[in-house]
This record gives sequence, structure tokens and C-alpha cells, in this order.
Amino acid sequence: MSEFIEGRNTVLEALRSGQELQRILIARGVKPNSALDEIRRLASTASIRVSEVDRAELDRLSPRGAHQGVAAEAAPFRFAELPQVLRRTASADASLLVVLDHITDPGNLGAIVRSVEVAGGDAVIIAKDRSASVTAVVHKSSAGATSHLPLIKVVNIRQTLDALKEAGYWVVGASEKAELLAWEAPLEGRIALVMGAEGAGLSRVVQESCDLLVRLPVRGQVDSLNVAQATAVLAFEWLRRTVT
Repeated sequence: MSEFIEGRNTVLEALRSGQELQRILIARGVKPNSALDEIRRLASTASIRVSEVDRAELDRLSPRGAHQGVAAEAAPFRFAELPQVLRRTASADASLLVVLDHITDPGNLGAIVRSVEVAGGDAVIIAKDRSASVTAVVHKSSAGATSHLPLIKVVNIRQTLDALKEAGYWVVGASEKAELLAWEAPLEGRIALVMGAEGAGLSRVVQESCDLLVRLPVRGQVDSLNVAQATAVLAFEWLRRTVT
């Protein structure tokens, strides 16, 4: 079953990455700009049909009405396989994998994918059940990063963490109740960063599978960041240590 992705940057990144698109829809009367010109050029090169439609048609297809006059019908999202990613990262001294313990908000999932891709991470791992699916909202909020960063879907998070340990990853869970501050923790090298669900945080069994737990310091009245913001901070702390 096909799905729709929306937004100029999202569609453009999908084209640049070679994602399989069946057709592209552009609203009639939309003002020309460089992004649209590039979309039309890349679509022509890839022999992808471009059709002009009424804006109301795009509004109907858009979950949040944020299509910017452009949408594309794509083949179902293709998840990567964990063994494939582990083979690719086997010889890397520094590698970041982010494991999401049942994140349910698609906006958060997309934002996390964007941050991890920008920070140079190697993959995001999600649970098969009780997790957000990769939808148009995820593609849009990732700003096209879903076209570049491997996403892996697994049946069992705990077993996956065991496999990552065997592959040489240090498993670090984020918890606001942790005693160790992130700045003081060993967040360099091969890290599997585990982020908990909105509200509930890490499950007990996942916490027990982590090598250590870390927290971010806070000084304000609100006791924590949301999961997407916290992931971005921790991913860039890993990057800071990697590039210095």
C-alpha cells in the first residue's frame, strides 16, 4: 500500500536519496521557487510523473495541512535490517544508534530522526508494536531525514539491546531519575542511546538492560525536556566528543 509524503523539503530529499516515488502532485497556481524547480528537474530525470492538482486535493491528503503545495505518492517505507547496519558499523570507532522504547507521537519520531541524522548517527531503532508508524507526519517533521537515515523496526527492544552489546555498543539509557549527569558519562565511541516513551519514560525491563543511566541537568521550573529535545541534546553531546 502506497503512502503520501508532503512538503517541499521532504519531497526534494526523497528525490535526492533515490526513494521510490510513484507520482508527485503540485498545487495549481503555486508560486515558482527554486525548490519546486529542483523537484521538477529531478522528477524528470527519474521519469516520475508530475501532476498539477487543486490545492483542495492536497489538503485532503495532508494530515496537518502542511504540504506547501507539494506531495508525493511513495512506495511503502522500507525499514532497514539490524544485521545490515551492524555490518556497516562494525569497524567504526564511533557510532551512534538511537533506540526508542515505544515512542508513540509521530511528530516526536520525525524530530528524533532529523536530529540523529544531522548529528551523524547511524540508525534509529523502533519497536514493532505500540510505537508511531512512519507516516507523512514523520516524513514532514524529519525534514526529509527519513530518506537518508536507516530506520529499523524490531520485535523486542531488550533482545535488541543485548545484540547491540555483543556488537560492541555501550548501552546508555536516558532517565530524569538517573544519578549520573550526561556531561560526566562516557558518551563517546560506540553508543546505543535509549530514549523512553512520552510520559512513561523507559520501561523497567529496558532500564535493567542498560549499562548505565544518564540525565540532563535542569535549572528551570519544568523538570524535563520532551523526548525529541532530549534526544537532540544527547546526540549532539556524542557528536561534540566525536569531533574533538
